[in-house]
Amino acid sequence: MTKKERVMAAIHHQETDRVPKGEVYIQPKVSNALLGKDYPLDHQHFERDVAVRKLLNMDLVNAGDWPEWEIGTTDDGKKIVQSVYGQTFVVGGESKHILKPALEDIEDAEEYEEPDISKVKGDLIERYAKETDFFIFAQVGGPISMLNEMFPMEDYMVYCLTNTEEMRIISEKVIPFEIKKAKLFIDKGADAILITDDMAFNTGVFLPPYIMEELAYPFYKQMIKEIKAYKDVPVFLHSDGNLNSVMDDIVECGFDGIQSLQPSAGMDIAEIKEKYGDKLCLWGNIDLDHVMCFGTTDEVKPDVRRTIDIASPGGGFILSTCNTMVDIIPTENILAMMEEAEK
Repeated sequence: MTKKERVMAAIHHQETDRVPKGEVYIQPKVSNALLGKDYPLDHQHFERDVAVRKLLNMDLVNAGDWPEWEIGTTDDGKKIVQSVYGQTFVVGGESKHILKPALEDIEDAEEYEEPDISKVKGDLIERYAKETDFFIFAQVGGPISMLNEMFPMEDYMVYCLTNTEEMRIISEKVIPFEIKKAKLFIDKGADAILITDDMAFNTGVFLPPYIMEELAYPFYKQMIKEIKAYKDVPVFLHSDGNLNSVMDDIVECGFDGIQSLQPSAGMDIAEIKEKYGDKLCLWGNIDLDHVMCFGTTDEVKPDVRRTIDIASPGGGFILSTCNTMVDIIPTENILAMMEEAEK
């Protein structure tokens, strides 16, 4: 099977010649450590990201386009960056924090303008389509994470409860932009769309059910409906944390698959496979809290074997960590994970 055939078969709950493998993201430092080279530490770097996936015999890549541009510097020399969504950030090293939210007064929600789609190019996705044989997921944002990034976290949480209508108004301008991005990425060669929308802590979803009914599920349904009307590609959801209380809602929205399945947050792969394995393609579940980051190869290998044995029968499973390959993972654990999957 080709890489594209292998991933698509898994998505359609068909048996594959081997379990497909692929991460949502591999951090630059761990990529360079695996490759033994000093590629630039850009968030996305084509040559580095292709090379590390080839080394690990992965089947897929996930890429996106998040327009932002430098508009100044702070007194201590840190960059001030403007996002296409309207907020500004102070960027220092590998971290950034909001300097100015997208709206300084939430009551001005009607004045918020839809982000400018002309600033999104999708060139990286097009390059993957033309120059590699990877199955290509293209990443867009969802109604929770995109608004969460537009405001400080505390303000976002409060606004969802106290200014629900205003948050809905903003979502009605952001989500059409995300749908346009998805369509552009499909035109550039994406095979599937990944809506990344972190919505949960390790203990459960951080918005109450009635707010999810207002500010999340209707927009997921809108995105999936419009994307699939444009081209019938798979649409996946990414969120780490404990999603057990909303899994039925995720299925009802129409997603084809879900990525993360964080075991340390109570996402038991056996239970999820039994309840949802015929409805969703499951992607992830290899533990980061201990096994990959702090365990030994003798712990990694049986965990990978167990997960594949549980989740892959009948298709519907893609192997990855339960979030991304972070740079504190020892390279030997990554190699052990991939080698065990090959067996």
